[in-house]
Amino acid sequence: MSCPHVAAAAALIKAAYPDWSNTAIRSALMTTATQTNNIGLPITDSGGTTAATPFHYGSGHFQPAMALNPGLIYDANYTDYSFISVPTIPA
Repeated sequence: MSCPHVAAAAALIKAAYPDWSNTAIRSALMTTATQTNNIGLPITDSGGTTAATPFHYGSGHFQPAMALNPGLIYDANYTDYSFISVPTIPA
């Protein structure tokens, strides 16, 4: 059920900031996420007893209200990563 919730939060952010790109909206959601759940305890694994790792929770528990004023966003695009491109090997 996280997909519909995050999609709705992204739509609200797009309504508030219509000039933001999809990358900026994603950044706002990810940089304002926390590693605690909605009652302030650390996010746990599916068993509910062991603290989860980033491989379990990704960016964390997203905070839609905080994402409306993230303070910092990364609005990267394809050309920002062009220095990583692998050169083509001549045939």
